Amino acid sequence: MDVVDGFLFLVILLQIIAFLIGVVLLSVVYAVISRTKNRMVHLLLPALVMGAGFLFLMPNDAPMLLVGALIFVVPMAVLIPPFVFSNRFGEKIRFTRILICDLMVSVVGVFLPYLLVSSRLSMIPAIFWHTPLSNGLIYGGLIALNVGLATGFYQFFVWRDGVSRKKSEEND
Repeated sequence: MDVVDGFLFLVILLQIIAFLIGVVLLSVVYAVISRTKNRMVHLLLPALVMGAGFLFLMPNDAPMLLVGALIFVVPMAVLIPPFVFSNRFGEKIRFTRILICDLMVSVVGVFLPYLLVSSRLSMIPAIFWHTPLSNGLIYGGLIALNVGLATGFYQFFVWRDGVSRKKSEEND
C-alpha cells in the first residue's frame, strides 16, 4: 500500500465514522421531534443542529466541510421533509424509511468531496481560501441539495408504495 492508497483508506474510514455519528444524531433528534406536535420545533431543532455543525466545521477546507456535513447536514436534511412537509407524504413516515433515506443521501454525499477535488473546483481561490463566506455558501448549497435529495427519495417511496398497492388490489 502506498501513500495515496493509505490516504484514500483514511478518508473512506473518516466518512464511514461520520455516517455512523450522523445516524446516532439522527436517532436522537428523531426521538425528540417525533414526540412534539409543534411544527416550529420540527424545523428549528434541525436548523439549530445544522447551525452548530457549521460553527464547528467553519475553519475547515471545503472537502473536509463536505465530510463533516455527513454528521450534521445529511441527518437533519433527511428529517425536514417528513416533519415539515408531512402533508405531501400522506401518512407518517416510519423511522426505517428515514434511515434508508439517510443512507441513500449519505451515499451521494460521500462522492461530493471526490468530485470537488477531482474537478479542481476546490482550487478556485474563493473556495480554496475557506473564508466564512465561502464555507457558508458551500454549506448552504449543501443543505439545499440534501433537502432536495431527501424530498425526491421520499416522493419515490410514496410513488413506489402507490404502485405496489395498486398491484396488490389488482391481484385481489
